[in-house]
Amino acid sequence: MAITSLIFHRITRWQEEQPSELKLTETGLEVSADHEGLFGQLKKIFQFKAGKFHGHFDEDYSAAPFQNWLKEHLENKISFEKLTHLYMAQFKELVDKTSEAFEASILFLLEERADGPRCYIFALDTNSGLQLDGSLNLDTVDFLNTTKLDLAIRIDLDDWQQTNTIAENQESEQDTPPYLCMIRSRSKAKIGEAFTQSIGFKNTIDTAKETESLMQVLAGYTKQSEPKEAAEIRQKAYDFCVEQQQIGEAVPLNELSGFLDENAPTKFSEFAEQQENIGDKKSLRPDTRKLKHLVRISGKGNGLSLSFSSDLMQQTILFDEQSDTLTITSIPKSLKKQILEHIKKSNDKS
Repeated sequence: MAITSLIFHRITRWQEEQPSELKLTETGLEVSADHEGLFGQLKKIFQFKAGKFHGHFDEDYSAAPFQNWLKEHLENKISFEKLTHLYMAQFKELVDKTSEAFEASILFLLEERADGPRCYIFALDTNSGLQLDGSLNLDTVDFLNTTKLDLAIRIDLDDWQQTNTIAENQESEQDTPPYLCMIRSRSKAKIGEAFTQSIGFKNTIDTAKETESLMQVLAGYTKQSEPKEAAEIRQKAYDFCVEQQQIGEAVPLNELSGFLDENAPTKFSEFAEQQENIGDKKSLRPDTRKLKHLVRISGKGNGLSLSFSSDLMQQTILFDEQSDTLTITSIPKSLKKQILEHIKKSNDKS
């Protein structure tokens, strides 16, 4: 990992319906250990974040010129600073069309990697806090919130340029891997839409559908297995998908197949290929938050909250659909202790 270019800008909109203000840095920053540490934190949050969107640039260049500017920079036609200034001007226009107050420090960064360069854009919130100055007096200080990411994008530059070649040859982009990966929080809905438009992001992967497809295939694959074996397969599948998400990669079905059964490494992938909802897909990008249902069953309501391992279903936890009752036949010792103590206290009061 090596940062080759880095720059910060700030956009502020103090009140709704008023124009936003830009504070632009004129020259890129010299990369320091602090910058590398910050990027390491943000990159880790980005990789571990569930529910990311995957896609391509919109074909309508006029509506989303950022990709043109990025291309011009990579061809050494415009500087890195110029690229970011052009983007910030466009982002400001789109933010001003919303009705939301907004403040963020925008970090642009180019990273050189062994398997290809990447471009990142992070929108970082600013928090206020207190510190003691040299005279031990309290002083207000602003600092970057590096504990969460609501808006961010990663561009795999080599994959993008290869896709451009495919498009120039008038081949279909449908089967090309997504080179854009975006975080867009629901808490910033309108600003998130402005961010999406400023990038020219087009969502080409239906994560919800691919998650459901994988869960259905796993259900069919384990249907004839013993309950314990089926639970082990589901757990291994979930663990593999989480690992892939953490490194920012899709789930290759052939690799998942080998992970599930080393003695029959193609058994699962051959089964998956026969399923209509998988077909000739070689990889999937499931949402690990929803895949959690493979290994845990949970729910709450009416003052009750339950969560348990799915392999306990119809073993130590029994469900009768006709009477709509759930029976727990092996109660955890700590829970049993609390129940008995509560009953005793209730009886003492009466």
